Amino acid sequence: MEQQIYTEAVKRNSQRVFLLALSFTRQRQDAEDVMQTVFLKLWKHPVAFTDETHMDKWLTKVTVNESRSLLRARAREPISYDELEALGAVAEQPEERELIAAVMQLPEPLRAVIHLHYYEDLPVKEIAALLSISQAAVKMRLVRGRNLLKSELMEGELK
Repeated sequence: MEQQIYTEAVKRNSQRVFLLALSFTRQRQDAEDVMQTVFLKLWKHPVAFTDETHMDKWLTKVTVNESRSLLRARAREPISYDELEALGAVAEQPEERELIAAVMQLPEPLRAVIHLHYYEDLPVKEIAALLSISQAAVKMRLVRGRNLLKSELMEGELK
């Protein structure tokens, strides 16, 4: 891969890859490690990409796979909202902050599907392929994740 193309790809995709890895790993250092591994693999990737969309899909798949590999190796503690805030990964609006915090508290299978669908704008079919699960499982996890988020956010309004 040419250095100029690589540099542009890193600049364009760093935040997206980092946030996707963070949604899986829930740890800043682990997300940084995953991001570094992903971009190292991109540098070593021998095949030319047909377009930016092809590269984006490849980066998403490699990020998901690397994140899952890391999780298999270690048990994770939940990331705190303060850590998210320190990362600059939170929105300005209080409602958005509350939503991000609630998403980060979801169990990993639900959190992954919610993140890929709503933050990465991936369709159910692509999520199923990325996570090696059926489309029905993706849909069920979306329903369960939305229900948990709804109950968590409604509970917060009552307090």
